[in-house]
Amino acid sequence: MSSYSQYLPEYDSITWLGIGLAIFSNALISTSLNIQKYAHNKNEALGENRLPYYKLPVWCLGMVINAVGELGNLIAYGYAEATVITPIGAVGVIFSVIIATFILKEPFKRLHGYGILAIVIGVVLIVYSKGTEKVIDLDVETFLKSYLGTSQSMVYCVVVLLMTCGVYSVRLERGKDYVIVFAGLCSLIASWTVLGCKAFMAWVRLSVEKGVNQFCCSSLAIVPFLTLVTIIVCAVVSLHFLQQAMRYHDNNKVIPVYYATFTLACIIGASIVYREFEGASMKTILLFFLGCVMAAIGVWTISKGRQEHEEQVRESFRLSPGRPPSSMEGERMVAMDELQLQVDKGEDEEEARRQEARRRELEEL
Repeated sequence: MSSYSQYLPEYDSITWLGIGLAIFSNALISTSLNIQKYAHNKNEALGENRLPYYKLPVWCLGMVINAVGELGNLIAYGYAEATVITPIGAVGVIFSVIIATFILKEPFKRLHGYGILAIVIGVVLIVYSKGTEKVIDLDVETFLKSYLGTSQSMVYCVVVLLMTCGVYSVRLERGKDYVIVFAGLCSLIASWTVLGCKAFMAWVRLSVEKGVNQFCCSSLAIVPFLTLVTIIVCAVVSLHFLQQAMRYHDNNKVIPVYYATFTLACIIGASIVYREFEGASMKTILLFFLGCVMAAIGVWTISKGRQEHEEQVRESFRLSPGRPPSSMEGERMVAMDELQLQVDKGEDEEEARRQEARRRELEEL
């Protein structure tokens, strides 16, 4: 046993707590999304008697579980590096496949198995390469002067703001055609929540575990509260744009693109602002990014398997007009397709009316 231990890195128990909490939290989030999907499916089957989704007890249960999972993720950033916690989110896709197979009775395809294997390999590589790093303990003053106030951090913030404004300006023109527009916009905004969570949880730990209060009795005590507001606002806004991406594009495209862009944005942000790769060897960096690539491939593979399943359900439902009413999944997919076409048509007509009104105003001038 000792002959192998010399090749293994030493892991901090605090870091393991953050990694374990992140895995558990993403499992809760995945469970909540599937519970909400189940509630939507049952509600759509009611036809004209369906209720607003927020009045469904099962949907509300899923929302509560989602909130607990997100809170767990927030806490996890205080016990492990952001570059480790963020890509570990891929494990949520594994739990989603398990729940969809055993609870929602969706078929388990070979692609799902390959995807799960790729995610497991990716997460192991990420944890092996970066799970040994100590979590920084910083107070508000140190954060402002040594991290956020550095020249590279300021340049990073300006670049991200400019990119966000640029993508936001073309969202209406390009968002319906390219999935990366809304997904990328969501990722850029959501990356601020990760950077804020890391600092906020460091202040919470410093206040609770070491008795150095960062939330009062100081001229900088307002900073943690402003950071918390920033976290909440960015989380809500990013969720809005993620919903827009899912509105115009298939979830099987949105999920892998969002995972890749969000992970990349968070890794870049944490490596610049918190210098999480400072002093890392080339081996560590290569293993880490190999793990991220493997996890991304796994997410894409699982999403591809689900896309094929949904296409088969849609096709079989359309080719079987006498199919019994119990096939709710096929009915829901076809109904959602038809509803989306109606929404897109209505939006196009509304946009045409606005352009016509604008043209008339210009002619009058």
